[in-house]
Amino acid sequence: MYKKRGNLKKQMMAMIPYVAIYGIVSFFFVSKIYALVLFGVILVYPVLKLYNGEKGKAGWMKWFFYIYYPAHLIIVGIIRLWLYGDISLLF
Repeated sequence: MYKKRGNLKKQMMAMIPYVAIYGIVSFFFVSKIYALVLFGVILVYPVLKLYNGEKGKAGWMKWFFYIYYPAHLIIVGIIRLWLYGDISLLF
């Protein structure tokens, strides 16, 4: 990826074979659903293509994620405790 820095198309073309091989191996030996989700990585390319290299103008978004990230981890932790009971954090 570093050698092709600045050229998104070449970066994606270099990454796709690795993702495909990993997805195929995962499909047969790990989980078919995980492999299908993994192929969704390729769908990120059109979204990345839209990026113009400039910083966004939505300054509020930084603070949204400062709050959202820890809040969603707390909510997921509460759901885990609700589903599985009081289990150890370290297995």
